[in-house]
Amino acid sequence: MEETDPRPTILCAAFSARQIAESARLSGYDALAVDFFADLDLNAAAKRAELVAGHYPDGFTDEDLLAALDRLAEGEEPIGFVYGAGFEDRPQLLQMIANRWPLLGTNAAAVSRLKDPLWFAQVCDRTGVLFPEIALYAPPEDEGWLSKQVGGCGGNHIQWSSAQRPLGGGMARRYAQRFVRGTRYSLAALASRGEIRSLGFSRQWVDASENEPFRYGGAVGPLDPPQAVAQTMRDDLRRIVRSAYESGTALTGLLSADFIVAGKFVYCLEINARFGATVDIFDQPDAPLLKLHLDACAGILPKDLPPYPDAYRASGLAWADAPLSFDESLVWPDWTRDRSSLPHSVEAGEPIATVYAEGETEADAEALFHRRCATLRLGEGQAETGMPPQAAGSSMLAAEAQ
Repeated sequence: MEETDPRPTILCAAFSARQIAESARLSGYDALAVDFFADLDLNAAAKRAELVAGHYPDGFTDEDLLAALDRLAEGEEPIGFVYGAGFEDRPQLLQMIANRWPLLGTNAAAVSRLKDPLWFAQVCDRTGVLFPEIALYAPPEDEGWLSKQVGGCGGNHIQWSSAQRPLGGGMARRYAQRFVRGTRYSLAALASRGEIRSLGFSRQWVDASENEPFRYGGAVGPLDPPQAVAQTMRDDLRRIVRSAYESGTALTGLLSADFIVAGKFVYCLEINARFGATVDIFDQPDAPLLKLHLDACAGILPKDLPPYPDAYRASGLAWADAPLSFDESLVWPDWTRDRSSLPHSVEAGEPIATVYAEGETEADAEALFHRRCATLRLGEGQAETGMPPQAAGSSMLAAEAQ
């Protein structure tokens, strides 16, 4: 029997690395992955995976992550390292990784500048892109301002600002930004040598809790925003990427740009130059994002992309409102992702799983997503019989949430 050549490998890490590993498999690569969960989905998608203890949204411990990557790379020849969420506030860790393996994506120095609110505000001002006003210290008025963590992600770090609370200034851990009310869109794109190729738009929403009013909930797409709005977002991203590149800050590979559309005004909030939360919406077997990302790192942007399926996709997190315990009788529905080994417990405010839904319309997909999240939070057993969630068995989640 003729032996086949082993597939090339990549190292990857993120809060949740499942999306990178799945896209790598579609792209013809084996993933050697590290994240905070090492759940069933990641172990199925990756060649090997390791868990590094951590708590979202805190980041990795440098020594633990590097040691895990060393173990995974032993006996392998990974082509490089791909990262997702969890590194925006620690470019020094990215640089330490880059000293050992090729960094496939935006480099550490560029990440540091991109997440500096002053630098980003200056680039937006220079290129004519609207960017909500920021303050490095507590603003004079308490109303209408947000307090954000430098390098924060997922929305958990965003709070309403207090005029009495000092923010620290400069590149300290927090800064203030004026709140803009509107519709939040995200533009997924590829960047290479100062140019971009748009992949598609999604609309995002928050799933607020008492202590986290801007916690990320989910997104739906691919969308066709109003033509003028879509063109403004593409033009804004193109100008920022080109200006950054010309000043020595190259954004490379997959990225997403977040915008707020408020009436006729389009504000750019931030750019995340990494694999992000909407990979489940835009990844396709005939155009996997990891392959497109690696091509962009090599200076190649696609000229044509296959059309997306007719269905709209919604994907996001089901957050626990109260402590929940799931025993071995649970059958995870096929519309869940990032499924934990059983038995499993989650505390209030922790994610239960990623939820996926499709619909013929944007509204249908989003509505089904929310129904499925409710199924995970409460369970059919509790809703119908009054049983506490931990007492419900596999029937609790096996049925389709309609």
